[in-house]
Amino acid sequence: MTLNLRQQNAGADWNYAQMSGGIRRYELRDGDVIPGERSVGSERSESYDSNHFDVGKTYQATFKFMIEPGATNAAPWLLLSQIASQLDPGEAAHSPPFAMELAGDKLRIVTRDSSAALSTAADVRYVRQYDDSQPMTRGRWYDIKMQFAFGPSGNGMLKVWRDDKLLVNFTGAFGFNDVVGPYFKQGVYRSAAPQTIAIQFKDLAFGAAK
Repeated sequence: MTLNLRQQNAGADWNYAQMSGGIRRYELRDGDVIPGERSVGSERSESYDSNHFDVGKTYQATFKFMIEPGATNAAPWLLLSQIASQLDPGEAAHSPPFAMELAGDKLRIVTRDSSAALSTAADVRYVRQYDDSQPMTRGRWYDIKMQFAFGPSGNGMLKVWRDDKLLVNFTGAFGFNDVVGPYFKQGVYRSAAPQTIAIQFKDLAFGAAK
């Protein structure tokens, strides 16, 4: 799958940079809000891929990331990678079916699913798939591999490895019943917080599961 990344941020000079070695750097500071999201209370600097995943097809994604040294994350929620739904016409906004998050500086992986044609908050199931016992090391690169297939009616799957250690091995309902499949986003997306945070990513690739 050929990547076609587009940027979504507040337009500040520090929000996004392409560095040597294919590194993409994302930084958020207090108040980095995208126009049109001021009422939401969130801050965002992300790339999104214009490709969409087909429901029922198995994919593999690999990438590396590093959280730069700095103050411990204190945002109530922070996403560093997500697979977001392409909402159907008339469907209310909802959180992503897959999210790789930071709780403090600990890694958390969650999934959501609903088989409803137009999902609502009442029929979305939230599953916490993994919670770190220890904070991640700032300044250290981590390798991530994911294999996934969306199946909102129960035939989905998700596996996630960090540095070759299997963190998630899930089968069951995964994702939403949408006309157009979901798409990948990566960077920093959080609830408003005073701390500056910067995360670097590299070597993002998608393909068939191996």
